[in-house]
Amino acid sequence: MSLPGQIALGSRLRAAFTPVASSSVSLRQSINSQLSQAIILGGLIGFQALDSVTTHLGLALDHEELNHFMAPIIASRGELVAYAVKGTALAVLLAILMLMHRRKPRVWQAYLVAGWLSAGAVVVNVVQLLL
Repeated sequence: MSLPGQIALGSRLRAAFTPVASSSVSLRQSINSQLSQAIILGGLIGFQALDSVTTHLGLALDHEELNHFMAPIIASRGELVAYAVKGTALAVLLAILMLMHRRKPRVWQAYLVAGWLSAGAVVVNVVQLLL
C-alpha cells in the first residue's frame, strides 16, 4: 500500500527523468518559423529593390509607370520622390511587423502576400522591358 506522498514523489521523479520530446520539437519549430520569417522578409525587401531597379530601367527607356499610385507622383514630383515614398511605406510596414509579430503571428501571412505582389510587379516590369 502506498501513501499519497509516495505517489506524488514517484510521479515527480518519473517526470524529472523522462525525456520530453516536445522541447526538441518546439525548438525545431521555432527555428523553422524563424527561417520562414527571414525568407519572407528577405523576399519582400529583395523584390521591392528589384521593383525599384526595373522601374528605373523602364522609365529610362521611356516606358510608362504601370502603378497607378506612383505614376502621378513620378509625373509631378519626379522619380526620386516616388522612391522616397516607396521606401517610407516599406519602412512603416516593417515597423508594424516588428511591433505586431509577437501578438499576432498571422501578420506574417500579410507580408507573404505583399512579397508575392512585389514579385508580380517585378515580373510585369521585366515583361514590359522585354517588349
